[in-house]
Amino acid sequence: MKTIIKLIGVIIITISFGSCSAVKITDSWKDENTTNIKNKSIMVVSRTNDDVIRTRFEKDLVSNLNEKGYRSVESYTLFPDSDPNCEVDKEELKQVKQEIQNNGIEVIVVTNLRDTEEYTETVTKGTSYYVNTFPYYGRGFYRGYYRYYGSLHMVSDPVTQVTSHHKKYILETLVYDLTKPEEEQLVYVITTSVENPETLGSVSKDYAKSVVKKLHT
Repeated sequence: MKTIIKLIGVIIITISFGSCSAVKITDSWKDENTTNIKNKSIMVVSRTNDDVIRTRFEKDLVSNLNEKGYRSVESYTLFPDSDPNCEVDKEELKQVKQEIQNNGIEVIVVTNLRDTEEYTETVTKGTSYYVNTFPYYGRGFYRGYYRYYGSLHMVSDPVTQVTSHHKKYILETLVYDLTKPEEEQLVYVITTSVENPETLGSVSKDYAKSVVKKLHT
């Protein structure tokens, strides 16, 4: 009995710590007047200084979009020398938008790393369970607790605490419809938290699936 309970405890702890790298949509907004962007040409942009992560995020998001029937393309294929983190003024922004539209793009999906959080978590581990008491005559030991047989006796393992360090990335996906008037172009905002990834790029596929699922509903 005690061995079984310990095994169950180990399994639960393993699941808890083994599944902590998770992608979760925490917030979203959609313009009520948004038309279906599925019929429009989409460019996917990942704003990061890491070219490997940029390529991976854009490829995975494009792949998931196109599997759902969208028409999308990675920004690095259309503008391989562009810097997605480059700051531009209002006039330069207009020129960039015009150049994008000249390439037949109607919608832009932009992924930003909005914030990074680090924190610690302490988990208390210990096992408590009850056993039925019963008379036992062996080597002078009489197991008849609490004045009568058949009562319950609680047995506890030592309580230990495990402290683990966590890292959370807050990602934001913004969708702009360039066919709308400038003040109405932002049509979607999706905020996602990514818990404890080995690297940010390692969760790219899960992130892409979550975002596309939200856009597709």
